[in-house]
Amino acid sequence: MKAREILDMVFSRNEGIVTEDAAKEILTNYGIKVPSYALVKTESEAAEKAKQIGFPLVAKIVSPKILHKTDVKGVKTGLSSEDQVKDAFVDMYGRLHMQYHAKGVLLEKMAPAGIELIIGLQNDPQFGPVIMVGMGGINTEIFKDVSFRVLPITTKDAIDMIDDLKGKEILNGFRGSDPVEKNMLANAIASIGKLGTDLAPYYESIDFNPIIVYRDSYCVVDAKIILRDKPNPEAISKSEPDASYMDLFFNSKSIALIGASPEKGKVGNSVFESLVKHEYKGKVYPVNAKGYPEIMGVKAYKNLDDITEPVEVVVVTVDLKFVPELLKSCGKKNIHNMVIISGGGKELGGERAAIEQQIKELSRELKVRIIGPNCIGMFNGQNRLDCAFQGHERMLRPQNGNVAFLSQSGTVGIAFMETADTFGMSKMISYGNRSDVDEADMIWYLSNDPQTKVIGLYVEGLGDGRKFMNTARKVIHEAKKPVVVFKNGRTSRGAKQAQSHTGSLGGSYAVVKGALDQAGIISVDSYEELTGSLKALIWQPIPSGGRVAMITNGAGPVIAAIDHFEKLGLSLAEITDDSMKKLKDHYPATYVVGNPCDITGSASADDYHFAIQTFLDDPSVDIVMAWFVFQDDPLEVTIVDVLAEFQKQKKKPVIVGAMGGPFTQKISAQIEDQNVPVYGTVTSWVTAAGSLAKWSKIVARPNS
Repeated sequence: MKAREILDMVFSRNEGIVTEDAAKEILTNYGIKVPSYALVKTESEAAEKAKQIGFPLVAKIVSPKILHKTDVKGVKTGLSSEDQVKDAFVDMYGRLHMQYHAKGVLLEKMAPAGIELIIGLQNDPQFGPVIMVGMGGINTEIFKDVSFRVLPITTKDAIDMIDDLKGKEILNGFRGSDPVEKNMLANAIASIGKLGTDLAPYYESIDFNPIIVYRDSYCVVDAKIILRDKPNPEAISKSEPDASYMDLFFNSKSIALIGASPEKGKVGNSVFESLVKHEYKGKVYPVNAKGYPEIMGVKAYKNLDDITEPVEVVVVTVDLKFVPELLKSCGKKNIHNMVIISGGGKELGGERAAIEQQIKELSRELKVRIIGPNCIGMFNGQNRLDCAFQGHERMLRPQNGNVAFLSQSGTVGIAFMETADTFGMSKMISYGNRSDVDEADMIWYLSNDPQTKVIGLYVEGLGDGRKFMNTARKVIHEAKKPVVVFKNGRTSRGAKQAQSHTGSLGGSYAVVKGALDQAGIISVDSYEELTGSLKALIWQPIPSGGRVAMITNGAGPVIAAIDHFEKLGLSLAEITDDSMKKLKDHYPATYVVGNPCDITGSASADDYHFAIQTFLDDPSVDIVMAWFVFQDDPLEVTIVDVLAEFQKQKKKPVIVGAMGGPFTQKISAQIEDQNVPVYGTVTSWVTAAGSLAKWSKIVARPNS
């Protein structure tokens, strides 16, 4: 019987879970290796099948009402004779078959000892079907050494998952044990992934635990399948990004502001002031139901319908309850773009959530693209279109540049606009509740935006995670634009998923991190790491890899940075003999030459110049990381000119670390004026190097 037929039968019987005999049949259909087994229903049949399978055996009770067999003493292992098998059958079946409507007892050949793994399948609310691989056995929940990917996967994805595990050294042959053949294991993972993709409409989660792995083979010992309440044919989202009308948000020549106000302190006053009193050159029409004849010297209108001239974008600062009628007016006037700054929608629930749902439905019906609600809008660094409601006296607007930033949080969007003044911003979108335009739509638009070279995102939750991931992969591999994400909200899942190992191990971030890695997205762990990575990616050339050479006049931060190398895909470069000779011949005996190169507190700007140039010329070095103690008197301020010279070469990335007070901050700012990034913490310094290294690998490999 085929897998789908088996599952349809289980649903027709309303059994809820798939019994192990049926699970093993499903696995066999997909060529997934399981021990020899037989379902037996009588004592004599048990004895007969035991002889056919061979000893030793394990016996397991089979019932759709028993999820955890050990809880009811429904498992017996190490059965080595017919008499033991018959005794086990009589005991388990006799005790349990009436209470739990048992189908029989599963006899299964005991698998020899090996390395235990867990592989899980789960239907994630953001991404749909995902697969997990981890170190299994009794310590699965303790160590939580797991890696996730979104289905479907390739064997390359499977190998990446294996390489993610801290326990990979065990698979590689630890302390003389035989190494596991990685391609064999990757093919097994890919086969389970195909099962997970094909059967996604049916299951909530599936645990294959344990899977026992040998040098060149494996065996799935147990499979626990938890079904959905009913099949969902839409389990795998097929949504595509929609960039229609997106360019008008940033390049509109006419904007109507609903709720424009002459009253200081009102959101409509601040937004209007941003649009008409600063650098935006387009036409702005203030709209207020109170009937003001003019606002800030600009003719005002009582409603949108009164405006006879063309309007390209409508910005809303009034209560959401007025938006449905505004959308209808937009439909009549052939307006396709709306920014809703106002909040108070689905986040409040009840009637307010219903209003937002109506807005969403009308936007689709009338083909009106919406940014928001509950956001601060957007900003264009080039033409200075700016609908943020933070006043210019209190919030800096960044210089024009090539970094685009998308933020679910208005607070983070505000902070980034000010941070970005250092390196420049092309576009900023604060998208709030994303009732229409979502992350995927935005990055797809930005992939074709000539002003944008690097894309950063602050994300709390993804709408359609699969749509975002698939779109990001295209942006990265086709448009060759790096995407850097800081995902907040990393809590574990609730009780429903905790009934399976895969659910309990798949904290919300564990799944997201796997999806980001799979798509080639660079993920970071803090706002500082996000801004630091974007700065490095926009200012520095792409390295050839992650081999790092380090130079410092203070060793402590360098030692701390090296501790982070492995997890960030970095390594200390083994510099050439020629480089080593140059360093030894040039420096006094008191300097610690090599990599890292510690030129001590006596270091001058010329000392740094020689070491950095040597490393840039060394073919074994991909990235140069220089740490400075600017407080040391021998180090002249001419170091700024030295670093500016290297920046002009654009030969390899040079990234700088330094921490300290006013003088350090002053010199750091002068260095950054030369587009050389400076980092005030070890973590942000080394993460920026890791982001450059990851991007180099993504660019080098074909889209998989």
